[in-house]
Amino acid sequence: MITKDSFSILISKFSVVYQLILAVLIALLIFGIIGYAILAPTLSGYMSDIKELEIGKTVKEYLSSIFGGGNSDDGIQQGMTVEYQNLVDLLKQAVEVTKAHLGAIWGGIIAVVIILFLFSVYFYMCIYTVTDTLHAFMSSDSEYGFTSNFIANVSKSLKFSLAYVGICILWVIIIAGISMGLGFLVGAWNNFFGLVIAYFTALLGLAIRRSLFAGWMPAYIVSDMTINESLVANFKMASKTFKDTLGMYFVIYLAGLLLAITVGALTLGFGIFIVLGVSNVLSQAYDMVTYYHFCSKKYYRDSQNVVDPTQKYKDAIRRS
Repeated sequence: MITKDSFSILISKFSVVYQLILAVLIALLIFGIIGYAILAPTLSGYMSDIKELEIGKTVKEYLSSIFGGGNSDDGIQQGMTVEYQNLVDLLKQAVEVTKAHLGAIWGGIIAVVIILFLFSVYFYMCIYTVTDTLHAFMSSDSEYGFTSNFIANVSKSLKFSLAYVGICILWVIIIAGISMGLGFLVGAWNNFFGLVIAYFTALLGLAIRRSLFAGWMPAYIVSDMTINESLVANFKMASKTFKDTLGMYFVIYLAGLLLAITVGALTLGFGIFIVLGVSNVLSQAYDMVTYYHFCSKKYYRDSQNVVDPTQKYKDAIRRS
């Protein structure tokens, strides 16, 4: 029922998908221009030396060894081992080149970290706006403009985004370390399985993080709690809904990535933004429906139907 109602809300408020995409595209353009203006002069020498290593060629040969190779299993495994060693040697050379440009690289890293942090904060402020827009619809069948909502809630959304991004950064660092470590360990034995293990470990880690904090933003918006109070309410909800939300988010991330690759290839990359918008709005709708059920609050599934979570699988009201 929660999944079905989440899709129904997504369809009812599909215009929010386009508004989110537009907000993200504008931010990417602005932050991209700023980033290029800072990084281009700083890292030009380093990028020139790295280009001489022909990293693209080596990586292409490594990937070809995973999906191609000889006719026998021994031939494929031997080819994988050679290409894997070439990749390791390339990484060692890249380390030496990096050491020679360490000062410029640190400057570039600091600039990139600041830009990514600011973009992430802005992105989650947009997600906050999406969630608040869904709340207005679900609670009273009301509709607010994306821009006006963003401006009206800029103080609250900024505070929440700073806290949420801080936790996300720590989680991503941990998951990236674990997935890359497992990937390289298994890759020494079999390159293909190394990539598979790294990919699914990262996917599972992201799904776990999302499931653990699925109720944080809804509690902050719907129940008008402080950041700390909403975090406590979030963990109370997670203790009851974690298994269900984990499976849902694992599927959303997996399907989202596969769709992004497929649709992106067919639309020269623009389809990736469509998938990004749909998956994020659907995720927020799922969080909101889950939280409304957790709090036993009635909500609009669409403009004709109100759902009462205390009446299982029954509509509370049907408008004529």
